[in-house]
Amino acid sequence: MARNTLSATGLRRLLGAVDPVAHDGDGEYVPDSVLAALAELIGCDDVTFQVMDVRRRQVGTQVFGPGAEAGDSPELLELFWRSFWDSPACCYPQRTGDHTSVTRLSDFYTRVSFRKTLLGAFFAAAGMRHEMLLPLPPDGERDRRLMLFRSSGSDFTDADALALHLLRPHLITLHLRQRRRRQGVPDLTPRQMQILTLVAAGLSNVQVARALGLSETTVGKHLENAYARLDVSSRTAAVAKIYPLLGDHTATAAPVPPASPRNVETA
Repeated sequence: MARNTLSATGLRRLLGAVDPVAHDGDGEYVPDSVLAALAELIGCDDVTFQVMDVRRRQVGTQVFGPGAEAGDSPELLELFWRSFWDSPACCYPQRTGDHTSVTRLSDFYTRVSFRKTLLGAFFAAAGMRHEMLLPLPPDGERDRRLMLFRSSGSDFTDADALALHLLRPHLITLHLRQRRRRQGVPDLTPRQMQILTLVAAGLSNVQVARALGLSETTVGKHLENAYARLDVSSRTAAVAKIYPLLGDHTATAAPVPPASPRNVETA
């Protein structure tokens, strides 16, 4: 029985497109090199990371390709917003609550029917023919999505859609890391941040371990790793470095439960 398999070379190319070590540069929402790598991996003219508030008609984009220089004119943006709710290809995540599935224009339209829509007029004016859309988890009212465009040639394939779907969790991680960096937030793991939040609230290592169900040794190891990431050598210096970022977290730190004979995590 024939099986579809991904070669070792193909797997390396796939993972290389989202390797956090290789993609560590500038970019509004993700490193610019990530968009360039996706354009080469999938094969397209433009890759756009878009963040928009549909209700307020506000949109921000990070573009790799010819669209990075051209940008959307006010006329094109107005056409886009007029078409948004009438286009199932645009509003599919909002209408369905599905912020996971990769979709293509051809999933919703034939070429003939698409040309008759407002969105079709928008694509014609923008010089694009095919689109593949990857929705990302919404950020409150803000929609986040990655869009790949081809101005000519064949449509995106099922294999293209599958590759983009497999990369989705890695792209989310890269996006969140880039946002933390632009906000000046240290690149700590969730567990390290959780422990430092409790330390900032005045808890000792023993109390932190009890509150989180960890061993004291594990708490100490997490703190050592956090110090290295923050480039400090003590808990006092670490707390001073992250304190402006904690907001009200210290006021709502987890209470310390009484000691109990239950097993604790050791790794």
